Amino acid sequence: MQETRNGNKAVVMILAIVMSLSYLPLSVSAGSAAHIWLDCDPGQRAHGGGWQAGGFICPAEYTPNGVYNFTLIVENRGKDPLVDLRIAMAIHGPDLPPPETTADDFVSITIESSTHYLGDFGSTEYNPFDESHGGRHHVYVGTDAIWDVYHHAPGTVPAKSTVYLTVSVLFGPDPSPDFEIHFDAFDTITLAKTPNGHDVTMVSSETLPQDKEPPIPCIVGGEERTVNEGNEVVFDGTCSNDPDGEIVSYEWDFDADVDSDGDGDPSNDVDAVGPIVTFTWWDDYEVDVKLTVTDDDGLFASAYQHVTVLNVAPELDFEGAFIEFELSIRVAGEKWHNVELKVVKNYDPINETWDEEIGAMEVERWPGPPDQNPSTGASIPIAIDVSGQDTYTAIITYDPFEDQGDAILGDQPINGQLWGANPIWLTATFPDGTTCKEGHTFNVQQSIKRDSDHWNHVEPWIIDLNVGAAAGVPIKFVATATDPGSDDLTFDWDWGDANWTSNLYLYDPLRGPDPAFPPGSPYEPLGAPWDPWYTNITGQMPPIIVTDTTYHTYGVAGTYTVTLTVTDDDGGTDTFSFDLEVGDGFICK
Repeated sequence: MQETRNGNKAVVMILAIVMSLSYLPLSVSAGSAAHIWLDCDPGQRAHGGGWQAGGFICPAEYTPNGVYNFTLIVENRGKDPLVDLRIAMAIHGPDLPPPETTADDFVSITIESSTHYLGDFGSTEYNPFDESHGGRHHVYVGTDAIWDVYHHAPGTVPAKSTVYLTVSVLFGPDPSPDFEIHFDAFDTITLAKTPNGHDVTMVSSETLPQDKEPPIPCIVGGEERTVNEGNEVVFDGTCSNDPDGEIVSYEWDFDADVDSDGDGDPSNDVDAVGPIVTFTWWDDYEVDVKLTVTDDDGLFASAYQHVTVLNVAPELDFEGAFIEFELSIRVAGEKWHNVELKVVKNYDPINETWDEEIGAMEVERWPGPPDQNPSTGASIPIAIDVSGQDTYTAIITYDPFEDQGDAILGDQPINGQLWGANPIWLTATFPDGTTCKEGHTFNVQQSIKRDSDHWNHVEPWIIDLNVGAAAGVPIKFVATATDPGSDDLTFDWDWGDANWTSNLYLYDPLRGPDPAFPPGSPYEPLGAPWDPWYTNITGQMPPIIVTDTTYHTYGVAGTYTVTLTVTDDDGGTDTFSFDLEVGDGFICK
C-alpha cells in the first residue's frame, strides 16, 4: 500500500452523487486470517496522534453546508470471504470534555445508498463490535465518540479482494476544523476486523502541518514477506526518506496487534530501534510488523510489512536398534602375561582405523584360578546395533613381554618359557542370562617372532560382534529429532507386526500442548523479549533436540519393516524406515 495518496482535490458540491461499487481481486500472498485493511482516496498516511496514529487520513476541505466526497477502500486480507461486512463510524466533536458534535459541524454521511444523520449516531462511547467480540479497540476507550454502523449488503467480499465504497459527507453551516469521522471495519461472521494502523480518519486539511512534508517510511522487501520459524529475520528501514529533511529515529513494533509494553495501547509499542534490526519467531505465525520513522521536524509516519512465518518440519536421526549385553574376557595359561580387550565402532581392517571406541579393559594372568585374575574392569557394557547402521568389532591384543608401566599391579618379568601359551575366552552375557562364548589361544613364541599366521594364534584377535535380533529378546530403538522452533514432537513407531508405540514430548509441559496455527499457540510468538514464557520450564530455547528411547520385543522370527515418523504440532513430519531380521531365539549369528 502506497504511503502517500494522489493529490486530487475533493469535490465539494451540494448535489448528491451517484454511488458505485466494484470489486478488484488482489495478487498478493497470504495475509492474516482475520484482518480487514481500510484506506481512502484521496488520502495519505497519518503522521499525527489520536485516532490518526498509524492509520490513514482523508484530508477534507470543510466548507459550510458543503459536501465532501471520497472513496473508502476496504481490503479483505483474510483467507475467508467476508459475509457480513459492517463499517463502524464514529464522529468526534471539537469541545472537550466531553467531545460533542453539533449540527453546526455535521448533517449526514452517506455510504453507497445508506444515509446516516447526526441523530442516528446515538450516544454510545465505544465501538459496538469491540465490546461484543473481545474487548475495546485502543482508540475507542473513554467518552471520546458516538457511533453508528453501516451494514454492507450484499455483504460478501471474496478473500484477497478489495471493495470500493463511495462516501459523501454533508457538513453543517459552521464545521469546526477539530471535527473528525473515524472508520473501522468488521465482519460479524468471520470476526475479522481492522487492526491498528489500518483504519481511516477523515480530518480537516486545516489541521495538517503546513509547509512541512512528513517522512516516507519504507521496509525493504515490500508489504508481504515469508520466513521460516527459527530463522533470524533482518528488517531494514534504510529505504525510508524525508523529502525536506532527515529521519532522526526508527522504531519497530514486531506485532502491531500485541500490547508488548502492557500499557493497554498496542499502537505505541517500541520493540527495537534503529534503521536495521533483527527478530526471530520460534513458531509459525502471521503478523504485521510496523516501522515508525520520525523526521527532524517532529513529523512521523508508519509503514507495515505483513510477515508469514512458516512451520519447519523436524529432522530425524535414527541412531539404531540395539541388543544390550556385557562383554568380558577370561585368561588362562602362562602367568604374568597381559590381554587387552577393546570394542570399536565401524572398524576398517585394512587401515586399522575406527570411528569410535566403545570401551576397553585389560586382564593380567596371575597364578591361581583364571577367574581371580586382576583386571581394569569386570566387563564392558555393549549395545550392538542390529539395524545395520553401524558395525561393532572386538580387538584383543596380547602382551607376553616384560611390563613397562603396567596399569594393573606393576612390572613383572617375562615367564621365560618361549613355547608357552594363554587360552582366551570372550564372553557376551545378555540380560536374560544367555551367553555367547568364543575361544582363542595366544602363543608366546609366536608373539615374540611375529611371523606365524596359524589360524589359532593370529594376533591381534579380531571378532565381529554383530549379533542378530531374536524373538523374545527386548530390542532398544533410539532416535533423535531436531526442530528449529518451539514445537511439541510425537514419535510414532510402527513395528511391522501389527503393533505400534507413540511417545509425545511437549516443549513446555507446564503450559501443555501447543495448538497448531491457526488459531495458534497461547504463547506465540515465543522468543519475543516481552514474552513471559521466553524459554520453556527448563530454561531451554529452540532449536529443540529430543531423543526417544523405546523397547520392543518380537514374538516370532521373521523380517519386519520398522517405520518411525516424527511429527511436530503443526503437521511437519520426517520419516525413517528399515527392514529388521529377527531370528528364532539363537542370539549369536
